[in-house]
Amino acid sequence: MGVAGAVVLSLGGSACVEEPHEPNWLFQGKWIDIDGRDRSADETCGGTFAYVDAYAGALAVEFGVTGHLGPYRWYSPEQYAAELPCDDAVACYSPSAQCIHSRQLPDIHEVVHMAAFAAVRCPDVLGEGLAEFYDSGAGLDAQTRNLDLLAALLDAPSFPRGSDEYGIVGRFAAYLVEHFGVEAVLDVCRITDRFPDGPALAAAFKSVLGMTTKELLADFELELGPSCNRFRNYQSRVFACGAAQAAPDLGLVSVDGEHAIEETFTLDCANDIMIGPLDDKMWLTRRFDIDADEIYVLGMWGEDGAEIPGVELTLVKCEPCAKVLSGPGPFIGPMDLDAGRYALELHAPADFRGRVTVVVKH
Repeated sequence: MGVAGAVVLSLGGSACVEEPHEPNWLFQGKWIDIDGRDRSADETCGGTFAYVDAYAGALAVEFGVTGHLGPYRWYSPEQYAAELPCDDAVACYSPSAQCIHSRQLPDIHEVVHMAAFAAVRCPDVLGEGLAEFYDSGAGLDAQTRNLDLLAALLDAPSFPRGSDEYGIVGRFAAYLVEHFGVEAVLDVCRITDRFPDGPALAAAFKSVLGMTTKELLADFELELGPSCNRFRNYQSRVFACGAAQAAPDLGLVSVDGEHAIEETFTLDCANDIMIGPLDDKMWLTRRFDIDADEIYVLGMWGEDGAEIPGVELTLVKCEPCAKVLSGPGPFIGPMDLDAGRYALELHAPADFRGRVTVVVKH
């Protein structure tokens, strides 16, 4: 859920089967199906459906889920306004019906809810935090000054409301997963279920994590700071960096120069590699590995010197509080990169059409 939706409930009680409805299946995948409510497949980029399914699969691996997750009902703005499936919310996931309602695609925040609820029912403060942390790019920054808001949500567990609370619960979820592992966080949820009081949540933290709520908050506070409070630094990037290795692989870049990346992508919303559009942007995500700490050449340019207005490359190492390297093209130059797994994204205006080459080599 984006900023506008953060002020309202995203876990709704609406059901996908409450009224007679003939599904308009636009896509039926291994993990998730897309039901177009006054929507057609040509209203999204060619790779969006497969991306939503693959992202759901990556989340399922993280949460230990093996079965099909359910339908994603994708509404036109007019149909959403007519039906109001989530009351005042811009999107919601219905746990009882195991169904997502949303006007936008992809809405990964709600997909996280769908996958997480297939594993366990979490208290809202943890469930919304996980949905922020595992989101693909629409999450909110955390503010150190909002630590008191988090403390209040943990002392008297309730639903986060507003961007300030969503930012801090997302950052807290990142802290918990990075220090204790996602399975430990889910174990806390298994003990508490969805509606614990403050003492019950504190007892679960102590039992599973070995720390009380107060101790966790004190430790968490030590990690808060500008370099890791921004969503783009603390987010999980599970699609490229998770155990499922869901993002397409560009391969290994080796220090001996025998293995390098030089890939040309056709950026066109109709292409089945492209995802979106959201906020008039489309994108693709890839992963690759580097085998040694060294200086590498990183470059991006258009075909035959063509202009690539609005095209931006983002490179992030798969590690907590990662440094985000991002910039518009064209460019080429040296870059210090450490060994390990990387997530690579190309973003472009939704109406861009052109070929873009990306190079990473020693």
